Amino acid sequence: MPDTRFDLANLKNAYINGAKVTEVIQEAYDRIAADNRPGVWISLRPIEKAMEIAASLEQQSPASLRLFGVPFAAKDNIDVADLETTAGCPAYAYRPERSARVVERLEAAGAICIGKTNLDQFATGLNGTRSPFGACASAFDTSMVSGGSSSGSAVAVALQHVAFALGTDTGGSGRIPAGLNNVVGLKPTVGALSSTGLVPCCRTLDCPSVFALSVDDALEIAALAFEPDVSDPSLRPSFSGNPFRSAKLQSKKAVLAPRKMDLEFFGNDEGLKLYQEALARFDRLGFEIIEIDFQPLVEAGTALFDGPWVAERYAAIGEFLAAHSDDVLETTRSIVKNGARWSSVDLFARRYRLREIRADLHTQFERADALIVPTVAPLYSIAEMQADPIVLNNQHGHYSYFANLLDLSGLSIPAGFHQAGMPFGITLLAPALQEASLASLAAQFLEGSAKCFGKLRA
Repeated sequence: MPDTRFDLANLKNAYINGAKVTEVIQEAYDRIAADNRPGVWISLRPIEKAMEIAASLEQQSPASLRLFGVPFAAKDNIDVADLETTAGCPAYAYRPERSARVVERLEAAGAICIGKTNLDQFATGLNGTRSPFGACASAFDTSMVSGGSSSGSAVAVALQHVAFALGTDTGGSGRIPAGLNNVVGLKPTVGALSSTGLVPCCRTLDCPSVFALSVDDALEIAALAFEPDVSDPSLRPSFSGNPFRSAKLQSKKAVLAPRKMDLEFFGNDEGLKLYQEALARFDRLGFEIIEIDFQPLVEAGTALFDGPWVAERYAAIGEFLAAHSDDVLETTRSIVKNGARWSSVDLFARRYRLREIRADLHTQFERADALIVPTVAPLYSIAEMQADPIVLNNQHGHYSYFANLLDLSGLSIPAGFHQAGMPFGITLLAPALQEASLASLAAQFLEGSAKCFGKLRA
C-alpha cells in the first residue's frame, strides 16, 4: 500500500475497501526501514508482535473501532506496556507492566503502537539534538533541527511512518516540532488528558500532546484519549463535557496578536513575513486583529527555565541525577541542577505575578477568539544549535514557554514554507478547555489548504 496516506480518513477508506491491517502495519515498518532515519526512533515493537496484534484486529469489522488498525507512536517518556521507557537516557530505562492511560485508551479504540520515538533527554529541550540516541533532524532537511522535545514523534508523523504520535508538552514540546515539520500539534489544556504513565518533567505543567496529519485527526485522537476520572490526580477535578468534541464559544471574529514592536524573529526575516501573511489571511476572513502588549507573556515564560519551575525538574529526577550524573548529558545536567538554587519564596513570588498576567490576558480573551503567535521564530541547523545549546534553545521557546504556566490550550498548524523548503507554523492559543473552538478557528484559516499535511512520500 505504498500510495496510501496515513491520515485517519484515508486509512478508514482503505479498510472499508478491503485492505488488511497486517498490510498497513507492514507498510509502516517498510517505510521506517526505507527512510533510514536513526534519530527518529528509539525502539520499535518487534514486527512479529505488531503483526500478531494486527491479525487479531482483522477478526473484527473496520467499523467496530474508531481507530481500527491505525499505526501510531509514543514519545519515549510515555509508558507502553512491554516496551522499554528511557526518557532519552539509557541508564534510566525500565520496562513498564502497564501503558500510560492515554495509550490504553487509544489502543482500546483499535490503534496499534509500533514503537517509541526519540526526544530531548528527560524532555528538557526544544530542539531535538539533546539525545544520546542521536540528534533528530527535520523531516524536510537533515541538516536542520526538528524541534523538540517531542522530536521523533513529529518527524515520524511528517514522514508518515505512522498516522499519529503522542508527545508531551511542558513549554512547547508538542508545538515546536509540529511547526518545524509541517504537521498539526495539539497541546491540550494541562489536566485535560491523563498524564499517568508519563515520566514527569514539571509535574504541574506536563500534558500529553498529539501530532497528526490534520486538525480533524488531532482532535479525534484527543477526544478518544479523553477520560474524566476523579481518581486520577493528574486530571482537572471536573469537566462539563469532552473538550475535544464540540466548540463551546460563539466566534467573536477577532484574534489577538503581539504588537509589531514586540515581534522577535531572531534574524529570520522570512519567518516574520510568513507570520504577517498568516495574520493577513485572518484579516481577509473577516477577523479583527487586536494587538496586545506581549512582554508580560515573555516574562511569564521565563519562570520555566530561568525561574522556580526548574526546581520541579530537579524534584522529578534529582535523585537519579545524583546517582547517575555521568549518564546524563552535560546540557541536561546543568539545566536540571540549576533547579536546586530556587527557594519557595521565589516560587510564591512568581506564582503571584503569573496570576496577574493570567488575569490580564483573560480580560483580553473576552474580546477575541484566540492569540495567534509564531510556533517557533528562528531556523537553526543542528550544528548551530549544538554550538550554542542554551541561548538558541531559549529562542525556540520565545512564543511557547508561557502557555502552560498561564493555563492555555494550544494548536499549532502549518502556515507556509520558507524559500529553502523548511516549514513555518503558527500557534492558536485560547483559555483552558477551548481545544474544539481552536480547531474550528484553524479550519477557517486552513480552508483551501492541503487536507493532509506532513511530507509527501515519493
